Amino acid sequence: MTVQYFARVKSASDHEALQKLVRHYPSCSFEEWHFREAKKMADWKARRHAVKMVDVTPAEFTAYCEKTKAKPDLTTFLKFLTDKAF
Repeated sequence: MTVQYFARVKSASDHEALQKLVRHYPSCSFEEWHFREAKKMADWKARRHAVKMVDVTPAEFTAYCEKTKAKPDLTTFLKFLTDKAF
């Protein structure tokens, strides 16, 4: 069974901060983003994949980018989710 990692962004203000910080992060509203992520999670679960939510804050992602010297883009954000899950 494959595990799919999804960000758990706690607030609209964190979502807006991530929009400014992460290149290619979804530009939709927090509510719309949350709806889309829930749909993606349901699709993965329907395919018998495990879904794991990872708590994320803009400060943690910034620290991760500084530590790894990675660009703050969507690919790095997804890698951050995976790394933080472990």
